[in-house]
Amino acid sequence: MILTVTANPTIDRVLFVRDFAMQDLVRAEREVISPSGKGIDVALVLHTLDAPTLAISLNAGFTGKMQEALLDERKLPYRMIPARGWTRQTVLITDVTQHRQSTILAPTLSAGPEHLDALRHAVEEHADGAWGLVCAGSLPPGLPLHAFADLLALGRARGLVTLLDSSGPGLLQGIVGLPDILKINGRELAAGQGVALPPYHAPDDLTALAACLAEQLGHWATQAIVITLGAQGALLIAAEVALYAPAAPVPVVSPAGAGDALAAGLMLARYRGQPWPDALRLGVAAAAAVVANEGTAVCQADQVAALLRTVTVHPLTVRVEPA
Repeated sequence: MILTVTANPTIDRVLFVRDFAMQDLVRAEREVISPSGKGIDVALVLHTLDAPTLAISLNAGFTGKMQEALLDERKLPYRMIPARGWTRQTVLITDVTQHRQSTILAPTLSAGPEHLDALRHAVEEHADGAWGLVCAGSLPPGLPLHAFADLLALGRARGLVTLLDSSGPGLLQGIVGLPDILKINGRELAAGQGVALPPYHAPDDLTALAACLAEQLGHWATQAIVITLGAQGALLIAAEVALYAPAAPVPVVSPAGAGDALAAGLMLARYRGQPWPDALRLGVAAAAAVVANEGTAVCQADQVAALLRTVTVHPLTVRVEPA
C-alpha cells in the first residue's frame, strides 16, 4: 500500500469558458468539481490504476464534508483529520479558446502542532501494511514548518519508500527529512532552492540541467530527483543514471493534477519493482492521461496503458555518482 499525506487539501472547481476577460458576467460552458490537494491527487491516480492506497489528510468545516462526499463518489480510501476553519476551494478558469488556465486559491484551513501529532499517529498506524509514503502539497497556516520533514523521517524509520512533492516552506523544510524521491517542477526548483538553472528549452539543452541536479543527489533525496518540465516532459536523476522522457502528445483539456499523476506513476512502478526507466515512462503516461481529461487528476487505466506505449525514455550522458 502507498500512503499519501495532504496537509492542505482543496476542492477544485474547473470552469470552462471561452475568451475569458474581466467583465460583469461570464457564462461557463460547464463545471467539473473534483476532490484535490496534491497528496489526494496522487492517491486518486493510484486508485484508478488499481494500486492499494490510503489518503491521509487534514480537513475542516462544511467544505470538508463536501470533500469527503466527493472522495466517497470516487471510492477512494481515506482518513480525514479534523482541523480548523474550512477546507479551501480552488477555482480553475480554463479558456478553451485561448488554451490557457488560471488558478484562484481561496483561504485555507488552519492547523497546529496537535494536528501534526495526529498525522504522525495516522502514518504510524498504517505503516505496517504500507510500502511507500508520499508527502505532497503546501503547509496550511499554523502547522509546524518541519511537518513534512518529521513525517518523511518517520516513514524512513518504518522502512517506507518516501516521496516529497511540495513548494515554499514545505519544500525547504521537507528536504531536511531527506526523502527517497524528490519530485519538483522547474519553477519550484528555482524559487525554493535558489538554483540557477541552465536553459532547457529543447532536449539538447537537458544535459546541463541534469548535471546540475546530479550534484544534489544525496543532499535533497537519497534515490532520485525528478523535475517536471511541463509540455517538455520530465527529467530523472538517480544513482548512476540520468533519463529524459518527452511529454506524450495529447490535446490539453485540463493540466490540473498532471504533476501529481507523474508522482503516482513513479511510485506505482517502483512498488511493482520496476527500474527507473519504466517508472519514468509510467509517470509521464499517467500525466498525459490526466491532461487529456476534464477535472483534476482524472484519468482512466486504459488511457494510461495506451499512452504508455507511446512514451520513450532517453538516457543522458551525465556523470551521476551513487547516492
